[in-house]
Amino acid sequence: MATSRWPFSAALLTVCFVPGLARAQADPWAARARALSDTPLATFQGEDCVSIHAPRSIVWRLLVAPEYAAAWFFADSPKLKPRGAHYKKGPTAEKGDVLSLEATTSEGPRHLDLSVIVAAPPDMLSFLVRSDDADILDKGIERLSFTFGLESVPNGVTDLYLASHYDSDSPFAAILSPVAARHQHERRLAILKMFRLIAEEAARQKYPPLHEVALTAPPPPVYKTLPPRK
Repeated sequence: MATSRWPFSAALLTVCFVPGLARAQADPWAARARALSDTPLATFQGEDCVSIHAPRSIVWRLLVAPEYAAAWFFADSPKLKPRGAHYKKGPTAEKGDVLSLEATTSEGPRHLDLSVIVAAPPDMLSFLVRSDDADILDKGIERLSFTFGLESVPNGVTDLYLASHYDSDSPFAAILSPVAARHQHERRLAILKMFRLIAEEAARQKYPPLHEVALTAPPPPVYKTLPPRK
């Protein structure tokens, strides 16, 4: 693998394969998130990664599109049937927008909202659970966020990282935190595996049905000082 531009790639590579080590390490996402968002991340709880045989441009375009979001966000819930997803403001993920996910369970339809707190193409995308009344994703925890990081490696492969941040919502839940950590680790792996299947299938198509989105961060605005009026 080529030398990484991401601070977590070399130092925390083992975290992708060994659950439970992440919380003993410093949060590799905090500084970057602070630079890109006004919303602070909660406590770092671990990360996992998967290598996808697809260019980063395709991976990013799939990641910000809503069409398959319900399928990979709910990949660890076999008793739940994804019904679709959409952004409330625009066609794809942008900072400040809200991703609404719909699903059907044995108890009826369920709905949850995730705020986009970081959207930095094509490197980083972060969602904060905003509303989850049925506790589909955040039972016993609060301020749950999912942060994706993309890194290009040789031979047209993209490494996709997924990190979880959250806090316990009560002293009792804190006692059960190892159980929650294991559950979130399993969820991250399921999300990544499902996303890899979708992305690699898209990469095999000559004309994959993807949104045309920006693949670089927009330049900062330039403000000109007008001369004083005479």
